[in-house]
Amino acid sequence: MTSTISSPIASSFGDLALMTRVRSALQSDPRTRRCGIEVQCVDGTVTLSGEVPRAETALRAQQLALAVGGVDLVHTDIKWVQQPLIKV
Repeated sequence: MTSTISSPIASSFGDLALMTRVRSALQSDPRTRRCGIEVQCVDGTVTLSGEVPRAETALRAQQLALAVGGVDLVHTDIKWVQQPLIKV
């Protein structure tokens, strides 16, 4: 006999596990490791937010999140903030 748990508590644990896996993926990549990207998850939908120095970093974060098993959709609220040039 199989049973399926579909309660807010089970969903919360699933979201927490998924969020942890996405954060781990971001931490394991040298391009996203130090960016401090925030991760939220609700029912398999991941939202990434924060500021990054390059547009490519935001794209890489989205790619990494989408590659995590269980992620259905990724919303990206990451802002690209160009670092000022230092003249010497």
